Amino acid sequence: MNKKIIITKEQLEDLYLKQRLSSLEIAEKLGNINSRTIRKKLKKFGIKTRTLSEALTKKFKRPFLNNLEEKAYFLGLRAGDFYAKWARKSVRVQTSTTHLAQIDLLKNSFKNYGETRIYFMKNAAREPEWFIYIDLHPSFDFLIAKPKEIPNWILNNKKFFFQFLAAYMDCEGSWKFVKSHEKHSRFIFKIRTGDAKILKQMKKILEKLNYHPCLCLDREKKSKTNYGIYNQDMLDLTINFKREIISLIHKLFSLSKHSEKIRKMNFILKNQHKKWADIQDEWAHLRDKIKTELLKNQI
Repeated sequence: MNKKIIITKEQLEDLYLKQRLSSLEIAEKLGNINSRTIRKKLKKFGIKTRTLSEALTKKFKRPFLNNLEEKAYFLGLRAGDFYAKWARKSVRVQTSTTHLAQIDLLKNSFKNYGETRIYFMKNAAREPEWFIYIDLHPSFDFLIAKPKEIPNWILNNKKFFFQFLAAYMDCEGSWKFVKSHEKHSRFIFKIRTGDAKILKQMKKILEKLNYHPCLCLDREKKSKTNYGIYNQDMLDLTINFKREIISLIHKLFSLSKHSEKIRKMNFILKNQHKKWADIQDEWAHLRDKIKTELLKNQI
């Protein structure tokens, strides 16, 4: 049953005509009311609704400014978790997630170019998820094709490479903090994906920059997991040397837009000289705090 609302014609005209909010946005603003209720109110008050064409063009879509640092980061996102397609005359970048941080990642990455939309999806066959997307100007058509390798113009420029790496890390990577021997601690930088070509390119560039990454097979194609069967080999790219991980964090910290990864990098920087016993509780607290932001803990 739809929630009963009390709203005047003047208030609805302000929201719909002047602020140009959609019926869905007005419904959410008034307390998660069904958008059909808003459309009925519009009809009742004789407020002319927008045509489909008007509705599609009302969204803020700024043309891409051809900033190559931004482009490198956006391509890193596309190579990672985010899918892109044509949606009428816009480039839609989208994904589904159970992490609040992933929502912020999309928002923060494209905040100067469009409006992020978020919907709750509940499917009997799967865990509940948020579906998030943003419709971008057609000048973002370079995101339609998923990169199978890192372009040379990124590989040949250190600044562009770290932008791509930061975005790919935001999607596919992790920062780990573990006990080493009895008292000490160590850090691990890890990216696990099936993008063999991209990981091999990353390894080669990182080695040129005096890092010592290790690339190894984690799971073979057709391996069974709780999430299904892998349709390709899964590889791990890792760095285990403390000095190199600290150096890499300094390169990526200001470029990352993923709040979970940023908090973990910050924790490692602050506690890099401490023993495991002195910080294990604080690390566990940070991990628990991040877990509370998962969707299953929000509903």
